[in-house]
Amino acid sequence: MLYNELKSAKLIPVLRKIPYETSQSLIEALILGGIKALEITMDTEKATEIIKETRQQFSDQVIVGAGTVLTVEDCRKAVDAGAQFIVSPSLNLDVVEYSLKNGLAVVPGVFTPTEMQTAYMAGAEMIKLFPASALSPGFIKDVKGPLSHIAIMTTGGITLANANSYLEAGASVVGAGSDLINKEFVKNEQWTMLQKETERWIEQLS
Repeated sequence: MLYNELKSAKLIPVLRKIPYETSQSLIEALILGGIKALEITMDTEKATEIIKETRQQFSDQVIVGAGTVLTVEDCRKAVDAGAQFIVSPSLNLDVVEYSLKNGLAVVPGVFTPTEMQTAYMAGAEMIKLFPASALSPGFIKDVKGPLSHIAIMTTGGITLANANSYLEAGASVVGAGSDLINKEFVKNEQWTMLQKETERWIEQLS
């Protein structure tokens, strides 16, 4: 299982609907900026190809996960492509079971303490509180009292300005999308700019 590696990463970029043609250049910029794990969402065009090529090119540098995994079929495709961890926006116990059977870490999306414990009892050692923007860091601090055994990832509305507050409240890792992966950088292929922005995040969260 890769849960400890995910925790040590602290920051996981969420790559949603990125262009396939420049995906490896984008990912290389993130890695050069200090990223140790990343998530490629399954609603991205050619997501499985991106996962497969990233594992081939950067397997010794970054942990590659699949996100927005809604069904067992999505999960199977991600596993076949070489994904090392699975992230979902909701709690699908069949996805949790399939992931664990195939030796992957799985991070299902939850919103309540009951869902957190249900996911944990099903074998998910880390859960994703989503959307984080609807839950203050104070919620994480409070819920970590009775549920300190469950590692938390927060995704949804994470910015450079608020990321640390979630980590300080008890989250193990934050997932960042558009605030980190600037659309203009991607559109104009400004990979050095993306690398520098990633370095800013890494420095602030370290």
